[in-house]
Amino acid sequence: MNIQLAGYNTDIQNGGNTPETLSASYARISRDPRPINVLRKEAAAEVEKARASNRCIIFDYGHGSVAEHAVFNFDILDVSRLAAEELQGFRLASFTEKSQRYIRIGEDLVVPSELRGDVKGDYREAALKLFQLYNRIYDGLRSSGLKKDKAKEDARYVLPLATACQMGMTVNARELELMVRRLSCHPFAEVRLIADRLLELAVEAAPSLFLFLEPTAMDMFAHSLSPVESRPSDCVVLLDCDDDSKVGSLLIQWSSGRSLESALKMWLELDGQSREELFVEALSGLGIHDSLPRIWEFFRAGFQLVLSATAFAQLKRHRMCSRLVSVYDPILGATVPASISDAGLEEDFMQGLHEAERTAGTLGKLYPYMLTNAHRRRVVLSMNGRELYHFSRLREDVHAQWDIREIAHIMMSSLREKAPLTFMLAGGKSEVSDLF
Repeated sequence: MNIQLAGYNTDIQNGGNTPETLSASYARISRDPRPINVLRKEAAAEVEKARASNRCIIFDYGHGSVAEHAVFNFDILDVSRLAAEELQGFRLASFTEKSQRYIRIGEDLVVPSELRGDVKGDYREAALKLFQLYNRIYDGLRSSGLKKDKAKEDARYVLPLATACQMGMTVNARELELMVRRLSCHPFAEVRLIADRLLELAVEAAPSLFLFLEPTAMDMFAHSLSPVESRPSDCVVLLDCDDDSKVGSLLIQWSSGRSLESALKMWLELDGQSREELFVEALSGLGIHDSLPRIWEFFRAGFQLVLSATAFAQLKRHRMCSRLVSVYDPILGATVPASISDAGLEEDFMQGLHEAERTAGTLGKLYPYMLTNAHRRRVVLSMNGRELYHFSRLREDVHAQWDIREIAHIMMSSLREKAPLTFMLAGGKSEVSDLF
């Protein structure tokens, strides 16, 4: 593991060398009538005073929002894909990760520090077999006529979740404090070590912004992933969703000033053409890269998904949603790329997965490290209409990874049936570009 603090924001006008002075000066805006630039200059000249102010405001007064003005950039290298998922579960941070879809992967393995003796040796041996299988499948896919990028995209399904990765992370101090506190009580030592290193680097740069670091019962609850009892019959199930009346009545209220009760009554009295005209008018200025009006955020839909670790790697990027995830569990099956079956490699693929599962069964709570990108987890997901449009634009697009694209298409097809007007312009960028 290698984690470095790449940078943080400072007051460039006043020669500050810590983001704390920005937090302190911005915190004073609400109570000090002087101009902001004067407050910044004063804070930069008296760093210890600024730190004392931060501690008072954040700890004594409970105004943690001032810590959001401090932003950190981290290089995070040689952590497992499994640990990376834990980091990337936090909403208010930005991540860019090394892609197994575009980069040929070597034998880059993370070995949990908890493993000892023969178990550690068996773990290494099993992982080596998966890396060797990855290379065989890649070569086989290339021989079958697949281009390099497609062969890499599908061969990676046999890589273990213990495969090392790297990422860049940008996060404000308030979210970083939550991240450190929560990860510090994670059941995996690798994740706890990440939390320790992030805190060490951040405190060195800005000691006054990190105060609430003792894990709470809610932090520990966050790590209690749901177990899996059986495999659902369908991989995509629409649990519940609003219909067109949710957005339609709010459009009427917004445009007319009526009460919501009156707007809903008016919506129910409209004929089909009038309803469609209402939506067409609201969306008439929508561009292919535009966000939907916030009215669409009031539409909600819930799904149950069963998807591979590869597909989840795409889904987890949509952090403006609510999701409950299960453990990875072989009982949910595995996703086999069609290209692997077509190339006659499925038997070798499945044998590799079964061997990985046997080794995983000897690892106790660490078993997910030896599962693969093909193994699945269950996700209960809730999204609003605005985020669903964004999801559709990216994941139904022709350039999207095929696994998540298939899932997205099933999801959005069910919504187009239930709320056709609300999602009249949904679709991947490649699909709907002619409409704009």
